[in-house]
Order: sequence, then structure tokens, then C-alpha cells
Amino acid sequence: MTDRYKLHQFYQGKGTEPNYLNVQEITDAVSNTTELQIVTLAMDLPGKTQKQRQEIEDKWIQLLPTLDNIKVLSVRHRVKQDFFDAICKMKNLERLMFWTSNVEDISNIKSLTKLKNLKICSFSRLKDISPLLSLKMLTILSIDNCFKIENYEILGNMTQLIGLELCGDTFASRNLRLKSLKPFETLNKLKHLDLSSASVIDNSYESILKMTSLERFDLSINIPKVTREEIKTKHKNLKAGFFMDWDFDNKKMYDGKLW
Repeated sequence: MTDRYKLHQFYQGKGTEPNYLNVQEITDAVSNTTELQIVTLAMDLPGKTQKQRQEIEDKWIQLLPTLDNIKVLSVRHRVKQDFFDAICKMKNLERLMFWTSNVEDISNIKSLTKLKNLKICSFSRLKDISPLLSLKMLTILSIDNCFKIENYEILGNMTQLIGLELCGDTFASRNLRLKSLKPFETLNKLKHLDLSSASVIDNSYESILKMTSLERFDLSINIPKVTREEIKTKHKNLKAGFFMDWDFDNKKMYDGKLW
């Protein structure tokens, strides 16, 4: 394993992904698999009219709540409210990834009581993430490219988290601007914090020192050298991540680091 994936809680490199059954339309195999990826963005269905795509979506909405075998689900689909709510009726989901959505209300996610790993990407209208607090089994949480969320600070109450990723849009080079890291000082079990395309408005990066279990920290922006050195010197467990491996002064990886 290279340093790029050392102590990484979200991705350990090629070949470590779930063994998804990739489908667009419903097949007999869907009811038997435990790891499913629905691939139904418009670009994935060339030649299908909007009406045909809607028919496919409607069938999935009807079927999803009945798929008790599914433990891992990835949804490459622009998820609307009824689709989201159908997923929230799946009894045994442990890992869930959304690619994009215009959903505003995620309150029904509280029904996913077995969920351990959640990735939310590109929820363009989502403002309130407080329903996530009901997910007591959740230990890995990624929220990417969600710029309208108004209460990121409530994640400090999810003290069971081991991995937390809060990022902007890497491809558009747009950073997520978090108000402060101080609300996250309570995350005493957190091992990996990824702020790769994020910045902190009040510059409270010293709060990293309060996250005593942290082993990996990914941060791509340059913060004051005195703060960097304080974190690296005083944090007893921090040993991996871009923050530790990148020489911000000389703009290169430290010698011996393989990325």
C-alpha cells in the first residue's frame, strides 16, 4: 500500500471496491445480490426518451423497499424525493452512496438503522443534515459537493464517527467553506478527517489537536506554518494523509513518500 492510501477510511485503492452488480433496468439477479449499483443517469441511458427513463425510475421505486438482501447500494441516478424515500425503506442497508440529488428533506434516512457507511454527493438543495444524528451505527460519513448545507457543525454530535470527509468540488476547484472546526473537537473516536477541498473560515485548525484518535488528516490548502508545525509536533497519533506527507513550503512530497 502506498502512502496515498495509508490509514485511509474511505478508499484503499483499486480492487477494494464492493463487488457491485451494475444494472440499469431490473433483472432477476437484482433480488439475489447483496451489493447493487443502479446506473441510470441520462448519460447512462443513451437512446432512451425522458418518458422511458421515468418508467424505469418508477419500477425501481416500487422494487427497492422489497430488496431485503441488499446491504450495499450505490445510486448513480439523479435522486428525487420519492426515489430517496424508497431507498429509506430498505431494511438491511449497511453502506449507501448517492451520486447526485435535488432532495431537500432527508428525514426518512432515520429508518436506515443498520447503516454504517454513507456517502452523499452533489445534493444541490440540501440545507439541513440533522436527520443524520439518528444514525447511531454510522461510523463512516462522506459529504461532497453540497454547498447549501447550513448546519455542518451538528456532526460534532456524531461521536461514534471513525471517518469524516467534508469536501467541495474537486473538479471545479471550488472549496467548501466550513465555519469552524471547533464543533468537531468532540469527535474522540475519529481516525481520519478529509478536508481535501475545504477551508475553515475561522482558521481553527488547532482543533485537530483535540481529536486525539486522529491518525490521518487530508488538507490541501496551505495554512500558517506555525499552526502546521504545532499540529505535527503535538499530535501524538497523526501519521498519514496529505497534510503530513506534503511539504507545503517546497511544494513537493517529502522524501520517501510514495503517492
